[in-house]
Amino acid sequence: MGVFISTELSGTVASALTARESLPDLPIEVVDSRSTTMGLGFVALAAARAAAKGRGLAEVTAAARELVPRVNVFFVVETLEYLHRGGRIGGASRLLGSALRIKPLLHLTEGRIDALERVRTKRKAVERMLEVMAERVGNAPVHAAVIHANTPEEAARLREQVRKRFPCAELHLAELSPVIGTHVGPGMVGVAFYTVEGDGI
Repeated sequence: MGVFISTELSGTVASALTARESLPDLPIEVVDSRSTTMGLGFVALAAARAAAKGRGLAEVTAAARELVPRVNVFFVVETLEYLHRGGRIGGASRLLGSALRIKPLLHLTEGRIDALERVRTKRKAVERMLEVMAERVGNAPVHAAVIHANTPEEAARLREQVRKRFPCAELHLAELSPVIGTHVGPGMVGVAFYTVEGDGI
């Protein structure tokens, strides 16, 4: 089984499906995470945990797919220029952000990057990001990760805020891969998370 970046952001899933067709005798499952970075990572971890319990391919795949719609990813970038160059966000949003010095709070929705809210400064955008996370989490235990692009000190501070504010079942700190970092640009910080449900996942 393979867990891959959102089809809205990459052609990787399509390539994996094509590869599967060339190996019809092998039991291969392809899961579209509808996410990236640690959003994808949490889906992969759910599959790994199911496999570690001795579950078969169908149950492992089901565990991964069940988690996909529960994962949230929010992030703030220094500039929208990189997302615009990569075709990941509309030109109008880029121009608005540049002209008014707005730091939009972005999120992944339906596998796509979109602006959730527009905030005046990065500091306020990060504060608002934590507020929205609190609205989504409530009092439930949460699996969380702080993600960043070449800004480890800021990410460490954000991780400490998350640790103090939320009942974390697990809390990771992860730097973006070079490919994803190219699209968001240096200075990006964000959070990926989902709440614990009745089965403990």
